[in-house]
Amino acid sequence: MRSTMPENPGHRPSAHWQTLRRRLLLDRPPWMTLWEEDVQLPTGHRIEGYLILEARPYAMVFALTAEGRVPLVYQYKHGLRCMAYDLPAGYLDADEEPLACARRELYEETGFQGGEWHHLGSPVIDGNRGTTQAHLFLALGVTGDGSQHLDPSEHIEVRLLSIEEVVQRAYAGEIRSLASVANIFLALEALRRMGHPAVPR
Repeated sequence: MRSTMPENPGHRPSAHWQTLRRRLLLDRPPWMTLWEEDVQLPTGHRIEGYLILEARPYAMVFALTAEGRVPLVYQYKHGLRCMAYDLPAGYLDADEEPLACARRELYEETGFQGGEWHHLGSPVIDGNRGTTQAHLFLALGVTGDGSQHLDPSEHIEVRLLSIEEVVQRAYAGEIRSLASVANIFLALEALRRMGHPAVPR
């Protein structure tokens, strides 16, 4: 990635960059599309070869059973090259609503369903590189028998942990997904506001 210095570095920038050129580098639907752009900042500073990644949005859920247990999934993550803990999550299908995706993924991966659902937000994963969103949910009072409905590529162990144990794993770095960590602590804040008895004080 190459850049040129602005003629007036003291100029106060406005909000937007101007795209001067855009070239498609990789197109692998539905997983990702990678663009290379030459851009000019409001200061006049130019950057050549800026990378923009378009990836599939996904939904994730912090679920809580009536007994106060949180289902975590434990599975191999090839990007990390190791096993990792996560909240149940998955990519949205074409034209699928985030809530429907979150409900489906929770049921498929853990066997839990039902309950009272709350949308916690849809943050962007990396605002520098694209607009990919993680749709985060809280589900209260989910029930199930633990039966899974997995794809052939999935091998997932379900661990039912207390809220305290989930928080400990997050702080210990055992839950490595940024979206999972965000979902956990947004869910805890939502539960505190509700005065939920399972939340540690």
